[in-house]
Amino acid sequence: MTFDMLDKTKSVDAGGFDANQNRITTESHQFVHGYMTVVKNQGKENEEILCLNKHNLLTIDGRDAMHDALYVDTSATQVGFNYIALSTNTGGADETHTSLAGEITSGGLERAIATTKSHSAGANTTTLAETFTATTSHTAVQLSGLFDSSNTSTSTMGHEATFTPASLENADTLTVTWTLTLG
Repeated sequence: MTFDMLDKTKSVDAGGFDANQNRITTESHQFVHGYMTVVKNQGKENEEILCLNKHNLLTIDGRDAMHDALYVDTSATQVGFNYIALSTNTGGADETHTSLAGEITSGGLERAIATTKSHSAGANTTTLAETFTATTSHTAVQLSGLFDSSNTSTSTMGHEATFTPASLENADTLTVTWTLTLG
């Protein structure tokens, strides 16, 4: 059957393909997506799971940077989105955000490159993780973002997600794990 013989009178959404438009749509599906898990005091007696496999948002800036890095750039100017940042912002996640409002920049919760960065050849996921240790008290930590740099003024935020607010005392830990799928 050739494409010209297909019945294009009905709209069929099959994984984001709109048969009427003969193009990929993004209204109901994000093709680069992932999940975030946040655990307070992981492995300790007072461990608390703040979110488990919560879907995150791919920001518009992140999507644009990924297109440039994967398809447009002819030099390796884009580095991975593997810096994890935390925030106390209550505004939530939004794909139009270009920075992490209320980003924590001290007290053991400042932006850090993931110590776990794993991808297996042939697999379609990457896992990034970092365990933060509070060196002072923090109240209502509840938002995380993935960035391409430690520089808070020039970096691009690729992903963002919220989790149950956590208050941390000195020496409490917060383990943030991002699992990202491409396609």
